[in-house]
Amino acid sequence: MDNVSMLKKIRCIFDRKQKFQLLLLGIMIFIGGFLETLGVGAMMPVVMVLITPETLLAYIQKYDFLQKICNFFHIQNVSQITIALLFALMAVYVIKNLYILLLTYKQNAFIDQNRNRMISRVMAEFLNRPYEQYLGADIPTVFRITDNDIPHAFSLMLSLIQLASEVVVSGLIFVMMLILDAEMTLFVIVLFGVLTLLIIKVFKPRLNKIGSKNQSIQSRIAKWRIQAIYGLKDVKVLNREEFFVRNYYESGKVGANVATTYAVLNNMPRLLIETVFIVGMLGFLMLFIKGGGDMSLMVSTVSAFGVAAMRVLPSVNRINTYITQISYTQPSLDFVYQNLQEGMKTDAMLAERKAKAQKEKLRLEHQIELNHISFHYPDSDKDIFTDAHMVVPKGKSVGIIGTSGAGKSTVVDILLGLLHAQEGEITCDGVDIFRNYESWLAQVGYIPQSIYLVDESIRDNIAFGIDKDKINEKRIWEVLAEAQLKEFVEELPEGLDTTIGDRGVRLSGGQRQRIGIARALYHDPEILVFDEATSALDNDTEAAVMDAVNSFHGKKTMIIIAHRLNTIEKCDIVYKVEDRKLVETRLS
Repeated sequence: MDNVSMLKKIRCIFDRKQKFQLLLLGIMIFIGGFLETLGVGAMMPVVMVLITPETLLAYIQKYDFLQKICNFFHIQNVSQITIALLFALMAVYVIKNLYILLLTYKQNAFIDQNRNRMISRVMAEFLNRPYEQYLGADIPTVFRITDNDIPHAFSLMLSLIQLASEVVVSGLIFVMMLILDAEMTLFVIVLFGVLTLLIIKVFKPRLNKIGSKNQSIQSRIAKWRIQAIYGLKDVKVLNREEFFVRNYYESGKVGANVATTYAVLNNMPRLLIETVFIVGMLGFLMLFIKGGGDMSLMVSTVSAFGVAAMRVLPSVNRINTYITQISYTQPSLDFVYQNLQEGMKTDAMLAERKAKAQKEKLRLEHQIELNHISFHYPDSDKDIFTDAHMVVPKGKSVGIIGTSGAGKSTVVDILLGLLHAQEGEITCDGVDIFRNYESWLAQVGYIPQSIYLVDESIRDNIAFGIDKDKINEKRIWEVLAEAQLKEFVEELPEGLDTTIGDRGVRLSGGQRQRIGIARALYHDPEILVFDEATSALDNDTEAAVMDAVNSFHGKKTMIIIAHRLNTIEKCDIVYKVEDRKLVETRLS
């Protein structure tokens, strides 16, 4: 990508307020560059007065305003001039460095705060995207964008800011050096220009490629870590620890090699510039002497150039280091930009949904209807449903059965509004649920086959996603009683504060499902959806959980997906998924 497109992406990433902050930062950077140049410029009179004091006296006598300054401060001899210049130099460097410290704070605060906002923004956009986009998602890559790509993208922006700062400093110093000695300065500018062009043409493409490779390997490292930790029980039972450790190590080894290659390539420009600069400057002096030049005339110039070189050489080194860092991190910026473009589509979709939403809340009074639904997954042309129809009356329990892979769980995802049918609609009392989707979700309690539990207290797992200070303790105990889990929790030493381990490893299967039921009941929904909620349980545990489920017959509208007939034997209506239809049937 060229620099113009890179700047376009950065403009896209920042909002108006951030762009204004960036403009102020640019002004501060220019002031910092001026102070850096002043620091170098202020050093030169001190060098001159120490090496050739008579030259400085002649220089002061030449200009009236300098004589007036000396008279005002009662400066009359070389010693007083030297002390005054040393004091002024100290003041310049104290002020300059205090300001540079402030600028460093402002630069890093801008980057760090906006990086955090960006990570939060990307996470919000991920969560708001249509569910279909997650079905084939590469989860390690999703993690990588927040853990790796966004920090890299903001490292790139910091490098650009610092690059701008160094360009300003170097530019002003070169102007000052041009005034001092145009011939030598032009020689140095050409030398640095050629080296920078070489670095951009040779090193930048390689670093760009290494940056892309680093992205890929970071996803792979994350994949092995996630697979090993999430499948820890299977890993240990099957005695596969060595397999996962080896693959994690091998991926990490590739990542380490990439990091080493980057470190070497990133340092090469600095060493190259330093070598060429010293050789070039000494070569210039050799040619000057060989040509019969008077070295006594070069002393002050060389001294001044030596002082300037102390500042400009590190600056030019940093310029080229920033160029290589930008090249390395650019693939991350590209990936963040692509995801933000997708996020903008999501924002537009949410805005459109909000604009179309009716003000009246949906409230089930009569029936839910899957009205002539046709559906296939986005990455497939195979229809799961064609003109399928189902009615769920209020207060009734509806069972859905079918062979494995027929589409039972797909019905639930369509009903919940997670999947969008290509044809047909889902209605609540004749109103499309997407007319007020948030209101529809508020009526639904969902209990899946595998309950997602976090390593927190029982209280936090039931009031999932609710701030601690907003949890209704009374309601927690009510839903525990309804889920037939109250006695179990009361007998625990820590009660509701008992932590249940990662994904509920300290609970039995039946207890995990009851926690899921209690969670679904917390906001008192009218509709309960059980998506094969007992299929992973043994018969006795399933029977116990079904006692809790059956207690809601007549009190709640229930939709129960099941693979065992005894699970739905008390349902009022049963539909069978077959031939891409929903067919009302009777249990024999």
